[in-house]
Amino acid sequence: MRISRVGIVAKPNSEEAARVATDVGCFLSSKGVEVIRPAEMTKESGFGPNPTAAISADLIVVVGGDGTIMRTAQMVESMPILGIKVGARGFLCETVPEEAVATLTRVLEGKTYLEYKTKLSVDFKGRRLPDALNEVLVTSARPSKIIRFSVSADGKPIHRGMADGVIVSTTTGATAYALSAGGPLIDPGLDVIEVVFVCPLHHGVRPIILPPSARVEITLLPGSSRGLLILDGQVSVDLEDGEKILVEKSRTPAVFLRTAPVDFYEKVRKSLNMGFEA
Repeated sequence: MRISRVGIVAKPNSEEAARVATDVGCFLSSKGVEVIRPAEMTKESGFGPNPTAAISADLIVVVGGDGTIMRTAQMVESMPILGIKVGARGFLCETVPEEAVATLTRVLEGKTYLEYKTKLSVDFKGRRLPDALNEVLVTSARPSKIIRFSVSADGKPIHRGMADGVIVSTTTGATAYALSAGGPLIDPGLDVIEVVFVCPLHHGVRPIILPPSARVEITLLPGSSRGLLILDGQVSVDLEDGEKILVEKSRTPAVFLRTAPVDFYEKVRKSLNMGFEA
């Protein structure tokens, strides 16, 4: 894969991310690579409605954490992403600032491969919302209130009841909110859709693993608290009684540029502080 044009996106309002992004840009420019920085990033004012819309590049370098990567993934379709970890969480990142130049050197030498990750397509009121890389959450718009909803897969009822919310997650999102809500770790070699109920009223309700072909429908039922639909913690939409959300595998995956194989379980142990007896 030949790299001649690179877009750089930095975590908003982070001096460290801005500094690393500048250093990365200077290094790439010194190697004859054209560097593109969205105007919103250079102003350090955060993201606009779609700061990467005008970018056409061989690679997008994201300097930040998982939140910045997910926000970028919603905007760049299938352009490859390489993450440099600046922030508390960097599960999706490929490298850290101290090793960024070495990693990018490998990239320019072509010592890379592409990793494809499933995203979720969300249809609401007949319009398609931005794809979600981690999860789709339906929850109450009012703190400490529960919602009443139904969930079906391919037209077959799965659950009807009350809870704090329901999460529809990708394999990637299984290590994020879905895990915190009681869902299982899912090996990245599996392409599945996970449904996790957040603090359900009935204790017998457990997470459900569905095939990637499943079409999941969530309906807010009458008598429920007003709801919110939240995609990757980035996009939120108000929900009223009777409104339906259709979630299914997106036709467009997220693409990550990798320079070395990832030991998923080692990364999980380090990132999530899981016990591991010597």
